[in-house]
Amino acid sequence: MHGDVIVVGGGLMGCCVAYRLAKDGADVVVLERSVPGAEASSAAAGILGPSVESFDDALALQLGRKSRELHAELAEELDEYFGVDVGFRRCGVVKVALNPAELEELEQQAERLRVQGVRCQKWTSEDLVREEPSIHPDALGALSMAEDAQVDPRKLLSAVALGAEREGVSFRTGSTVRSIEVSNGQVRGVQLADQTLHGDRVVVAAGSWTTQIPGLPLEPDTIYPVRGQMITTQTRPPLFRRVVFGAGGYVVTRPDGRVLCGSTMERVGFSRGNTFGGLADVIDKAARISPSLREAVVESHWSSFRPGTPDGLPLVGETQVEGLFVASGHYRNGILLAPLTAELIADAIRGESDSREAQALSPRRFEETRT
Repeated sequence: MHGDVIVVGGGLMGCCVAYRLAKDGADVVVLERSVPGAEASSAAAGILGPSVESFDDALALQLGRKSRELHAELAEELDEYFGVDVGFRRCGVVKVALNPAELEELEQQAERLRVQGVRCQKWTSEDLVREEPSIHPDALGALSMAEDAQVDPRKLLSAVALGAEREGVSFRTGSTVRSIEVSNGQVRGVQLADQTLHGDRVVVAAGSWTTQIPGLPLEPDTIYPVRGQMITTQTRPPLFRRVVFGAGGYVVTRPDGRVLCGSTMERVGFSRGNTFGGLADVIDKAARISPSLREAVVESHWSSFRPGTPDGLPLVGETQVEGLFVASGHYRNGILLAPLTAELIADAIRGESDSREAQALSPRRFEETRT
């Protein structure tokens, strides 16, 4: 069998890449060992908040802001062509200060954001009471970033996968990739459990498992798993109008009243599951943001693995193996950066990888340091 492009991984990253490439006319097959979105994509909160996540890194902030606007375009496109609402809402993000030290940190963050051209506004405690009455009454102030947004990852994944199928992408579930096939510095395809799937271009978007696949010219710990535990509840009326960060955690309120609270960041390898300590930590942070959550009923809880990297930036682009590309290592910003990653991979496949962003995210920055 032969595919023009083989995409390894059927999460949002892989689906976005496949959708983008198929729109360019490529013949794409997506390989997924389980079902699309079974890992981090479906478990994410869907925060599109580069201003709060990446304020101290100019490049990461630039990438996040660009991809956030691509999300707006993608949401409109998916609604127009397929009639699917992916839950994109420019609701804004608020970061709350619960003590004087945090208030001072917000002052510094606001200055750094303004230097980068980000529109943000400092709120007093009175502003908070007026804008978000469910915030902890002892909060001293906040930083509001009105341009940031949220999306429903499950709806987005379903819509992008649908769009990819409509563009001719073939999805093969239950396909575990045993290795990348390479010959004379050129990728030749992938080895599955029962056959070799041939292709001269392969994009590996397998999240935390990316560098566990033999054949990639990267050390296994170049991308590593970081476990995140989350819980969800329901409130009537909806708890917050905006996404709220504070106390080392966050609370995301959906329009229907669902409330997602997160998240831990644990280097525990590929150890799955929720722990008493992890859930207690999430609950404590959420209740410090909004004390009313102490009375809320826990509806569900889960954990997933975020793909971390040594320098905090994702790996996007072609490796030293001709035709072998990586789209992984996005850590907490996989949902946010998926549309931009798809654009960068499309550029790389066309041989247009000379932008500053492409150079900074190139997987070759880690290959060059191998001994």
